[in-house]
Amino acid sequence: MTAETAATTEAKPDDTQPLRRNRDFTLLWGGQAVSELGTAVSLLAFPLLVLSLHGSAVQAGVLGTLQAVIRVGFVLPAGVVADRLNRKRVMQVCDAGRAVLFTVLVAAILLGHTSLVVIFVVAGVAAVLDVLFGAAEMSVISQLVPESQLPDAFAKNEARSYGASLAGPPLGGFLYGLGRAVPFLFDALSYLLSFLAVSFIRKPAHPKQAGSAATSLRHDTLEGLRHVLASPYLRSVILVAAPVNFALTGAQFSAVLILADAGHSPRALGLAQGCIAIGGLLGALCAVRLQRLLPFHRLLLTALGALPALLVASTALNGSLLMVAPLAGGLFLAPAVNSLLFGRLAATTPARIQGRVISVVALAATGAASLAPVVVGTLVEQRGGTTAMTTAVAAAVLSLAAVGLGRAALREDQEAREDPRPHCRYPARNRPMRLIAASRSSACGSVRMRKWSGRG
Repeated sequence: MTAETAATTEAKPDDTQPLRRNRDFTLLWGGQAVSELGTAVSLLAFPLLVLSLHGSAVQAGVLGTLQAVIRVGFVLPAGVVADRLNRKRVMQVCDAGRAVLFTVLVAAILLGHTSLVVIFVVAGVAAVLDVLFGAAEMSVISQLVPESQLPDAFAKNEARSYGASLAGPPLGGFLYGLGRAVPFLFDALSYLLSFLAVSFIRKPAHPKQAGSAATSLRHDTLEGLRHVLASPYLRSVILVAAPVNFALTGAQFSAVLILADAGHSPRALGLAQGCIAIGGLLGALCAVRLQRLLPFHRLLLTALGALPALLVASTALNGSLLMVAPLAGGLFLAPAVNSLLFGRLAATTPARIQGRVISVVALAATGAASLAPVVVGTLVEQRGGTTAMTTAVAAAVLSLAAVGLGRAALREDQEAREDPRPHCRYPARNRPMRLIAASRSSACGSVRMRKWSGRG
């Protein structure tokens, strides 16, 4: 056994212990739980700060649009960075940078020197660092978690994100009531805690790339795109993820606009959004159990088959607060499907290219989700809420059709998991995913696709 082989063997995650006893993953998960809560707090506080200083809803909206554009525009470069540099160092730099940014903003608020320029610079640079951190974090999970536990790890990440999206806005409102600087101070401290958690991770955070030559950003980006386009499984994932992200994000945005037009109070709207998120949180908590009950392809068909019916039911309840109940049901199965999709992606993609592959898939998912509010908002204003919801139903049907088109590639994933042989390195003969899995043997080694809710 060579020294390089020995090092690789030692770095392989231990699959004999439960995930909750995986020290490195627990550190990463815990640090990100606090960090995502801080992000959710400041997500509410930013527009409130702009409104309190300048009283312009347009400027607050421009700020949100700027952050969304940055998150989409930097996805592919972030994947290249995650594959070129040590991923642990990338996460540390991003956490440290965001902690400094929000500390500067807190100081500006306390000293009375807050301006739109300061707010936009802090929010914009923080959004860039968010994307860089996300690509590095998603790529490093397969280096910390054994393949058999990857779906469970991604399900826990789903639960973490839903929990933060539920707790963050009310906490942000409470903290903002204590003082305009308090939510941003909380966010700065959350990044500091995340930095400390990442610093204590022991395992290597960057795969060895012996003999690799320096390449351009364009070359590395195209390599990731070619890898995705050459994979039947990844192409199928994109064809499914893009329309379903559009459908769920569009349906939720339409529901808010419809309920607002129906005269419901802001408190009722907040409650409605919270109920939708609860569906996703419960689904994330039940994801592993659902994965054990249903084979992957059947779970995928169940989730995507039920979604159009649930969206039709929501449309039929147009204007009533009850219309959010079917949307919560639509989100219930999403975490189980998401974690299986990305667990397979992490298990079959070479570690040296995971950042770029994940970024391509994330771009398709988040790009479609980012378009949804513009499209359905226009439809609600021009044609009414029923037309907007019907568009979301059509997108859901399109995702179900995509499952049919990619049936062979997606079924291969199910067969690979049911195969009792160690298929992570040597897959069964004559399977479509053989080249991807085989390439992993030379470099051991995972959007976040933004949840189906489209959360940025």
